Amino acid sequence: MRDLRRVFLWLTGIVFLVLLAIAAPAEAKPAVTGAKLGVEPNLTHVELSLSDQAEYRVFALADPNRIVIDLSEVAWQVPEGRKLQGRGLVAALRYGLFKAGTSRIVLDLAAPAAVTDARLLPAEGSQPIRLALDLRPTDESAYRAGVQAILFASSGAAAPAIASPATATSDTKIGDNKAGNIKAGDKLADGNAASAKSKAAKPDKTTLALNAPKTKAKADPLPAAAPAPKPLIVIDPGHGGIDPGAIGSHVQEKNITLAVAKQLQQTLLATGRFRVVLTRDKDIFIPLRDRFKIARDKGADLFISLHADSNSSTEARGASVYTLSDKASDAEAEALAAKENKSDVIAGVDLSQENQTVTGILIDLAQRETTNLSSRFATILVNDLRNDTMMLQNSHRFAGFAVLKAPDVPSVLLEMGYVSSPDDERLLTDPGYQKQLAGSITRAIEDYFDWHDMIRRT
Repeated sequence: MRDLRRVFLWLTGIVFLVLLAIAAPAEAKPAVTGAKLGVEPNLTHVELSLSDQAEYRVFALADPNRIVIDLSEVAWQVPEGRKLQGRGLVAALRYGLFKAGTSRIVLDLAAPAAVTDARLLPAEGSQPIRLALDLRPTDESAYRAGVQAILFASSGAAAPAIASPATATSDTKIGDNKAGNIKAGDKLADGNAASAKSKAAKPDKTTLALNAPKTKAKADPLPAAAPAPKPLIVIDPGHGGIDPGAIGSHVQEKNITLAVAKQLQQTLLATGRFRVVLTRDKDIFIPLRDRFKIARDKGADLFISLHADSNSSTEARGASVYTLSDKASDAEAEALAAKENKSDVIAGVDLSQENQTVTGILIDLAQRETTNLSSRFATILVNDLRNDTMMLQNSHRFAGFAVLKAPDVPSVLLEMGYVSSPDDERLLTDPGYQKQLAGSITRAIEDYFDWHDMIRRT
């Protein structure tokens, strides 16, 4: 009996240790806990505080000039909304998640600068581990000679894909359409393997005559047509990762857009009428061209890009809806489009190597039919939003937004309000208001597809 009790206690201890191992948290990522600048004559010193070792790569990009630091993915523990004030050769510092596994820091340069040293300093006394960079003035030609070259890297760190930024993909998956699952490589008509197999097995006329039944067989009923797939709505939470967007007193635009996008996704799915894909479902940077590429690749029926603006006047507030045009409706719309279109530059993406197909999509206007459908949805959206939220005068505006340039997907950009307005900021960060806003957008989407279905039937 004593031996049995000893075995029981031993097994209990083993189970307890296994449970502890399962419950133990995963090893924490290194964290960036602070950033500071030091300025001396002909030298600007950049120092990032780290909680642990991290691999890094440093390279330069032009137009505009900026130094990019890629780190193995880190947690950001610098207070939200805080930006490093420009000093010396650095005009500003931006940071965030660039893609899974990679965090990015972009130093916007006030003048051409050469990175003369980059090193990881060990922890000393009260000082944590620090990544330190020295920048010195140089001329434009010397700066450009070093563009896209790896200036400094930790040992074993792979070179970043500078000329071809990583293609973003949505984490949200759409189920396969099992009613007609044809692979892209399958050939139809005279080259179809399945058709050839069927032809080989087909009996000749003599065999048919010998085996013909004495009575006329009933024809098999035609299979019921597969139901049309539900309309696919792609929701694009503006900005993200290293690109914070507009910054209010307590919030960043990228966090508002993601929160509303997730609420809108839930509200749309609850109707049972739609499929929904988010261009991003976490705080990560996605280039503008990849956002509408997701919509095109998925075969979206509607694309909605969510944003929140800022203005020098705290009195400016209210929502507005934008559609694509080569000519802006007003100076404010033109300035907003120019600001939004710089998102890729802010994140340190090099667009100089894009092929002609991508460049054409970014520059060409949407097809006329798509433009008309976009404008129709924008009109419906403005009318439905007006019932629940404050709108700007001339609520439907237009300008050359790069994110709206999918030539075959009706697309709108919704500015939900101004984070520079205390009233709008309070509303946009309120979960109750976010749910109300999602309800208004959902009603507009339902009204649009009701109209679209009616048009197709006539």
